[in-house]
Amino acid sequence: MKIAAFDNNILAIVAGTFAATIAAEDIEPQFHALTHFPDRRAKTELADLAERLNQFAAYVVELWNEACTPIPEPEIEAFARRHVDLTRRYWAAEGRCMNWFITGPARFPVARNERRMKISDARRADLKAHEATARKAAKRKAFPHGTDDEPIRSGDPAALQRIMTRIEETALSIDRMKAANAIIRRMEKDLATEEDMIAAVAANTGLSPEAAARGIKLAPWQSWRGFSTTNSRAELRRLQQRLAALARMKERGNQSLEVETSAGAVEIKENADIARIQLLFPGKPDDPTRRVLKANGFRWSPSQGAWQRHLNEAGRYAAQRVLKTISGASAA
Repeated sequence: MKIAAFDNNILAIVAGTFAATIAAEDIEPQFHALTHFPDRRAKTELADLAERLNQFAAYVVELWNEACTPIPEPEIEAFARRHVDLTRRYWAAEGRCMNWFITGPARFPVARNERRMKISDARRADLKAHEATARKAAKRKAFPHGTDDEPIRSGDPAALQRIMTRIEETALSIDRMKAANAIIRRMEKDLATEEDMIAAVAANTGLSPEAAARGIKLAPWQSWRGFSTTNSRAELRRLQQRLAALARMKERGNQSLEVETSAGAVEIKENADIARIQLLFPGKPDDPTRRVLKANGFRWSPSQGAWQRHLNEAGRYAAQRVLKTISGASAA
């Protein structure tokens, strides 16, 4: 998907209802004090802007095609509108800076130029941060519960099934490595070659020849052949503990309790559906209360209308600590 085109020294942008055209000659004066060739700099800046816009649009299209959902045109439009605005701010900040060839002579306000250059650097950093944040937000909307190669989130409706699947896969991997180690030890006694070992392991364990070779061919720092199952067994125990904890949380279900505090009646809600413990205030908490909430790991969720964090024992303890703190402040 292409939303920006740079041709004949003019950048044309069309993203949904947002449209803009920027000519190189219009931004060229902003680079007069920075380079001997401000026309080249202007063209480079416009070409870079077009590339960033098109790369983000292509990323969103690829992401949402993978999620098998309609492409969110407003998402691309919002990014283009905001990114163009941030880029113009960067250009404006650059236009107030001067090259060191100019600032070299005596009596020039070098300190002032350094401050302006710091502002320009901050505006450039804003561009990178905006692109990274927008990509993260787009991925979160396309895959609200994460992708298959990411950690399993407790709020995922299929979390229990996915954890059980990973437990089965991890246990199978451990069994394969144990079987491979037995074959390797037996063939080492028979003084078999590495190629024969690889072929035997691949034929009898289901490991690919490449995976088998990693456990058989010795690196210069290795003294024994075989596969270590230590990390896999630790991961298996972790998954089993996670499965048990998540099952207990689902069995406990949603619970709610109302507590009187200095901020009014606050509802403590254990939302097992999304695996969050939530604090619902009757209105917007004051500054000291918000500081206490943030210090205890709670963050505001506009979609839920609540301050929340992960639902676990640490979250329950943090909620009680918040309520105790704000109640104590009221008593004081």
